[in-house]
Amino acid sequence: MPPSNNLISQMASDFGMMLEHLQSIIRTAPLRYKVFYIPKRSGGLREVAQPAREVKVIQRWLMARLELILPVHEAATAYRSGASIKRNALQHVDSDYLLKMDFKNFFPSILMADITRHIETHCGKHYDESEIKLISYVCTWAPNRQGPLRLCIGAPSSPLLSNSLMFDFDMRMSSAAAADGVTYTRYADDLVFSSHRSGVLSSYPKLVSEIVESLPYPRLELNDKKTVLASRAGRRVVTGVTLTADKQISIGRARKRQIRAMYHRMILGKLSPDERQELAGLIAFADDIEPGFAAWLSHSSDA
Repeated sequence: MPPSNNLISQMASDFGMMLEHLQSIIRTAPLRYKVFYIPKRSGGLREVAQPAREVKVIQRWLMARLELILPVHEAATAYRSGASIKRNALQHVDSDYLLKMDFKNFFPSILMADITRHIETHCGKHYDESEIKLISYVCTWAPNRQGPLRLCIGAPSSPLLSNSLMFDFDMRMSSAAAADGVTYTRYADDLVFSSHRSGVLSSYPKLVSEIVESLPYPRLELNDKKTVLASRAGRRVVTGVTLTADKQISIGRARKRQIRAMYHRMILGKLSPDERQELAGLIAFADDIEPGFAAWLSHSSDA
């Protein structure tokens, strides 16, 4: 694709790079990805495509500028400064009823054409047509070296772009929820609704589907198999954090058992370096959700 001279010249100057070299990288950017697979919590494997280092540098340079312009709704609780799964869960901890929904193949469903249209709408005063196409092109991936170009899990540009492209959905969803006294948050592809009133959430799967269908872009599909409606009487989990009956948050019994078992194996010298690193991450997560957990774990092992 022919790059914009203005944007690419500024980029080359900031990088201290020859213009021809940068143009070559940009032309082949959607092909410069390494694909690997990671296990899903629900089973199976998740495809992750990670751009080459030079493409990451370009994407980060672009996102540093776009984050000052692109809109992101306050209901979006992932990939933002100060955002966390803990803060997302805390917005629902006082509720009595909970509805969870999510999208199928969220990132790959967002195409280059969607990104171009969105940036034209919100950044048209800042970038011309060729610059917008360059941005959309260099931030998307060609799976199996074929089109259509799309977002992927693993690129530094995907979090901001996906959050912003969902602005219209988040705005409509938040407005409808507020009118019903419902709390709504979206953590990437995870939608969470909570309420104090019985029955109010039963109509929301249909409402969400109608709003999704009405969006001009992107074309998303709900994963109906993962729609869960729960009350305080049952088990309620929001982005991996358990909401307890006494209006607290917890990492849950299963994860506590996992951590205790791994900690015991570590004391016996039976953990590999990778497992020790995994355990350190689990303990840090647990201590963030339930402050004092790390001290309790250490004390209980000494008893």
